[in-house]
Amino acid sequence: MQHTLFTKEIAFVVILLFISVSVIPSTGTNIVEESSAMSFDGNTLYVGGSGPGNYSTIQEAIDNASDGDTVFVYSGMYNLDERININKSIRLIGENKDNTIINDSGISIVVSEVCISGFTIQNGNGITITSYSLEVTNNNTITGNIFKSNESFYGFGGITISNSVYNTVSYNSFFNCGLMMISFDYLDIVTVYPNFVYNNTVNGKPLVYFENTSDEVIDDAGQVILMGCNNITVKSLELSNTIIGVQLLDSLNCFILDNVFSNTFLGGIFLGNSNNNTISGNTISDNELGAFLVSSRYNTISENSFENNGANIFIIKSSCNNISCNNFKYRFYFYIFNIFSLDSDNKWNGNFWNRPRLLPVLIWGFKTTLLLRMRRSLDIDWRPALKPYDIS
Repeated sequence: MQHTLFTKEIAFVVILLFISVSVIPSTGTNIVEESSAMSFDGNTLYVGGSGPGNYSTIQEAIDNASDGDTVFVYSGMYNLDERININKSIRLIGENKDNTIINDSGISIVVSEVCISGFTIQNGNGITITSYSLEVTNNNTITGNIFKSNESFYGFGGITISNSVYNTVSYNSFFNCGLMMISFDYLDIVTVYPNFVYNNTVNGKPLVYFENTSDEVIDDAGQVILMGCNNITVKSLELSNTIIGVQLLDSLNCFILDNVFSNTFLGGIFLGNSNNNTISGNTISDNELGAFLVSSRYNTISENSFENNGANIFIIKSSCNNISCNNFKYRFYFYIFNIFSLDSDNKWNGNFWNRPRLLPVLIWGFKTTLLLRMRRSLDIDWRPALKPYDIS
């Protein structure tokens, strides 16, 4: 996965300034409740192939479909200039997931009860399921697809689920992308309930997804997503070429230990509304963002090696975190670009800042006022390290 420019990262964060990642309550990994049954007893519309009346584009078939219909897409390469927009409760079915390919595009779902199966979706935006203020998007099923090298600001990975509940994501294979879970609580749209995520892989390894789970150890995964979890240990993983390596949302007392994170599009580690977690002994290199904290407090980030990330640590509304004894190697010459801090006050101590430093290191940040104007803020590492730590 190729890196974008650092200015692109800054633009992305401006979008995220108003995002507060909130909890997705659930009943844990032993969920037996199913999403509501969808009824697809309407007509079948065909795309591609040689049948009379078949549509030439997927969007044209969707535009002519009604709720309950099925759009069946014959095998072929569908190169699209625009995203496919699904605003009806339909099934979108590919003839064969290996040979029915949506290339250089993506799919937006803005209604409930949509099923998508049997496609390769590559080199575009993946699938985005999003609820807006006037539309609720729940109970969708994404199963039996292949996602390859999808990354953009419109869709964060292979599949992005935002403010949407009771969706099923199963039996999908992600390559150089993954799954992203976010919610925008400032819009006060919906309460976020469980989603059902199982039997997916990322780069050939399991996509580990837990909701309201405690006391587990994860040592085999291609991506890890923890929702409302407590005392989960993620250790000794090599996570690369995905959207986010480890994502914690509303999780407490978890441990991210001795892992290697590299070449992730959004970040190696993402903490949203997650407190009292420990991140230690990790090598976090060549990611767009190393560690990304949003509304997270009292976490310990220590004895990690941050190397050549677009921004090594990105912090929004996250204070009282202890960031100590880390190695910071910058992708850019000036260390001011190494850390981005907004509305945050944290304790920095004994970090190695790219070269030996005798004087305290200033960590520049910004504070917003009620009118969203920014003023400078300042944290200080009073005793920076004179040599890098041996972190293996």
